[in-house]
Amino acid sequence: MKESLVPESYRTSRGARIALAAVISLHAVLLLLMIPDYIADNDLGFHVSLGRQYGEHGFYPWDDLNWAPTGRPNLQGPLLHYGIGILGRILGGEGDDYVLAYTLLALSLWAMAVFTAVFFARRYGGDWAALFSAALFTGSVWSAGSFFVGVPSGWVFVLTPWAIHFFLERRYVTSALVTTAVMYVHLGGSPVAPFGVLLAAAFTRDWKGLLKVGGLCALLAAPFLIHFFYYFDWYNGRRGHVAGDMATLSYLLAVPGVILLLRKPHQHLFLLIWAIAPLAWFFQDRLRFFLQSSIVAAAIAALFLAWLLQRLSGKKIHTILATAIVLVATIFPLGIPSLPIEAVWAAGLGFPRELDWEEARTLAGVMDSAGLGERIVNSYYDSLSGGMAVYSPLHQEYGHWGEVRPRVNPAQDISAGEKLYVLPLPPEDPSLQELARNGWITVHGGSARTTLATLPAAAPSEEVFPPLARMIRDECRWLAEHAINNRMPPPENLFNGAKIEEFRRTTTLQRNRAGRIQTALIIYAYSLEAGYPDLARNARSGARAWGSIANFLGDETAIDYLGYDRFEVFRENVANWGDAVFALSKGELTFEQIDGHSEKLFEEFFGSTAIRRAGK
Repeated sequence: MKESLVPESYRTSRGARIALAAVISLHAVLLLLMIPDYIADNDLGFHVSLGRQYGEHGFYPWDDLNWAPTGRPNLQGPLLHYGIGILGRILGGEGDDYVLAYTLLALSLWAMAVFTAVFFARRYGGDWAALFSAALFTGSVWSAGSFFVGVPSGWVFVLTPWAIHFFLERRYVTSALVTTAVMYVHLGGSPVAPFGVLLAAAFTRDWKGLLKVGGLCALLAAPFLIHFFYYFDWYNGRRGHVAGDMATLSYLLAVPGVILLLRKPHQHLFLLIWAIAPLAWFFQDRLRFFLQSSIVAAAIAALFLAWLLQRLSGKKIHTILATAIVLVATIFPLGIPSLPIEAVWAAGLGFPRELDWEEARTLAGVMDSAGLGERIVNSYYDSLSGGMAVYSPLHQEYGHWGEVRPRVNPAQDISAGEKLYVLPLPPEDPSLQELARNGWITVHGGSARTTLATLPAAAPSEEVFPPLARMIRDECRWLAEHAINNRMPPPENLFNGAKIEEFRRTTTLQRNRAGRIQTALIIYAYSLEAGYPDLARNARSGARAWGSIANFLGDETAIDYLGYDRFEVFRENVANWGDAVFALSKGELTFEQIDGHSEKLFEEFFGSTAIRRAGK
């Protein structure tokens, strides 16, 4: 049973339908113009490379691309990756064809998300509610962004309301098929849609329907669930940090909307269950919950606005207020609007660029040309080497999607001299070239920003450490004095190509400084292997941490990851750490003392210690 908040006489409006088409078309045209150089999330190297493996092998239960040399069980839901693989093969079967396949699927996800918000807003609130839901959802980058980028979990939040809807309509087979699709599209979706269907059954006391849907889902999802539980000991649930925020305007307006719905909960059962069901995701990833529950937030907020406006008399005042709502939702949705990001990419400026497919293709070509494809790839940033795997199969140390990994890094005892390094430095960097002239590193080439390198024979640690320690101290001092936080530029700068290039030059410079420190630690670790394996292992861990710091300081994928307080703590700590390393080279500190400086630097940069210390 359903009841609209909006009277029947107010539910239909030709003007609202025209405005709805205009709002959706505005964003859709910009997204379509982006196709030749489509915005790529940092996860996509991983997902598209897996998709290519499905396209080439048909079945891919074991992931050989990540966590070399052993690999790991592939516990990702396979549905989206099959879609990438099949469509990529149809388009041509080369690396860029799989990238295009993902782009088309990302556009489909955005379109389906918009349709879902608009369909249910219109069903329960009429044409004005449909218009407001479209404006709210498409207007904020924190609601629309994760969908038009194609984040796989977006399908969970798009399909779950349909599973609930079909169950309430007693279309049990369709509900079961959609619920099963949710479980196959993303591992985290396994509890979400079933929880929504369970709520629907509980509130309607439709236990027979639940048995039908549950039984069919269990049968259809059994192959994936059996595979998952067979390898369950590989799953640790650990997640990396996700940058982002919530669609503030939608959520603020959804609160009174929910209160209205709760006045007659049985008449608004679908909407309330839809709002509650994603809570099954909340406990595994709170930020993504708020990013992608924006679909239901936009729909309920739109119903509240339609209910509010219909209570106002006067067509003129109503038109003015409705226009104002759409403009605010589109231009200033109490956060970063989608429109400038979409327009910048449609215009070919490509900012922020989280993953550069051209760079990934270039690096893969250098690797193949140098005959280094069989080496284990140690990348400063796992997503970039994942992007390389889209163009040429490789085996990387560590890997993307840390929820599934070996308990011990299987490559940790393999000599540093046997690996291929992806370093956050351009090949012509003067410090890198000096290290090469000393015979401590071999540069094979790279992109404009990134180098592929290997290590020749290890030099004695007493020979390499003093100059490396001096270089580390100097780079740390520079970072302490000159580094800026990697934050999103002001909106007015997004359309200014010169300002964007200036920002990129600044962040690239500090990325290079951190990259020099990482490179120095890799060389030093190699020099320690023969005589001091435990110290070598610590130095390799430090090098990996500095690769991540380089990513945070200079890559656009890490914009807004660090708060200002944490960054200021980093500037203080990095100066102290650099001085300590230099003091160690002169015999003024012990390795135990340097460990304390290292732990403080890394924990307060990557963890929550810095926030507590700053009183936040």
